[in-house]
Amino acid sequence: MKKNILFIFLRHSENPKDSTLTKDLSDEFFRQGNNVTVVTILEKKYKRETQLKIENGYNVLRIKTGDYFGVSNKITKGLTTLTMISKLRKEIIKYLGNEKYDLIITHTPFISTEKLIIPLKKYFNCSAHLILWDIFPQNAKDIGLLNNSLLFSYLKYKEKKMLLSYECIWCMSEGNINYLKKYYPYLEKNKIKLLRNWAVIKSSIHVNKKEIRKRYGFLENDYIAVFGGNMGKPQKLENILELAYALQEYKNIKFLFVGDGSEKKKLKVISQSKLLQNVIFINQIPRVDYELLLKACNVGLVSLDERFTVPNFPSKTTDYFKLGLPIFASLDQCSAEDYGNFLSIEAKAGVYGQAGNINDLKQKFLLLYNDQNLRQKLGNNGRLYYEHNLSVEKAYKTIINELI
Repeated sequence: MKKNILFIFLRHSENPKDSTLTKDLSDEFFRQGNNVTVVTILEKKYKRETQLKIENGYNVLRIKTGDYFGVSNKITKGLTTLTMISKLRKEIIKYLGNEKYDLIITHTPFISTEKLIIPLKKYFNCSAHLILWDIFPQNAKDIGLLNNSLLFSYLKYKEKKMLLSYECIWCMSEGNINYLKKYYPYLEKNKIKLLRNWAVIKSSIHVNKKEIRKRYGFLENDYIAVFGGNMGKPQKLENILELAYALQEYKNIKFLFVGDGSEKKKLKVISQSKLLQNVIFINQIPRVDYELLLKACNVGLVSLDERFTVPNFPSKTTDYFKLGLPIFASLDQCSAEDYGNFLSIEAKAGVYGQAGNINDLKQKFLLLYNDQNLRQKLGNNGRLYYEHNLSVEKAYKTIINELI
């Protein structure tokens, strides 16, 4: 039965060929015959006004707000944050007020606030589902980004009001589910559900590794460990640089960092100060080129700060699985018991070591380095897990069955 779905996303690409978690999900709901509307922000820097138009077959409402992404000025970002929610609420009702919706779907962080969701639920007389991608503010407190106890208490209060606004909370892993059930007793346990990250299942790609490696300055026999994505504080990539320092004697091992992030400049300074000849940074590249580059590497890197006490499930896992890359992960104890077990026992697609323990990381890394057959097996297992368990169609069916 056809449903009317309102998605509220912080980002939504205008390029129909782009593939992101949120866009793939709304595309799939539309492909399955539902009426889909996406609401997202349109930052001031693009010098365009609020607009409602058809994109990729369905309605997309882009609401003009202040600048939010890549803003270094804290006052500017703070003003955007303070004014965004009321602006979204007002414009959604202005442009979409005559529509009928069966379900609102949104995600953390920030736009999931009850100040937006509760008024919209009442106005449209519908339920709402939350995709929980981070457990804030505890994750920020863990890594030293939030040290004020009064502010932390206030944010925990806001978190409670937010979580209670939803009929269903979708978690990325069993560890997330167990964490919520244990530390959030005010939540009804039957509304906390599992929804693994998803992707559009695509055929395996074949590349000329020698040619691609040459393009980026690598040799044919280099052993390339690649980290792709955001280089922020939660990743604590200093641990990977320490590992690179400990492995300098292995001349063909190279650590490649692709992308951007708040910590990238700091990481480059550390690399230069340690004279690390085995570490290479390149800027963000187009998605197609990124996947070709990853396919030419030997192992995909995952890294988390060892201070975390909340379980994390890195979204880059799906990319590595998709491309048949075995994973080497540097994990905190909490994530090791969740993501680590998923990686090594359920998916059988990677190896993990203890974040902050360089000897353990080195030992586990060399386990992969010295065993090509193991790498091949783990990479193949990841690809099979991706095909059987991580399709966007499966995510769609999981959500729609809950709604029905």
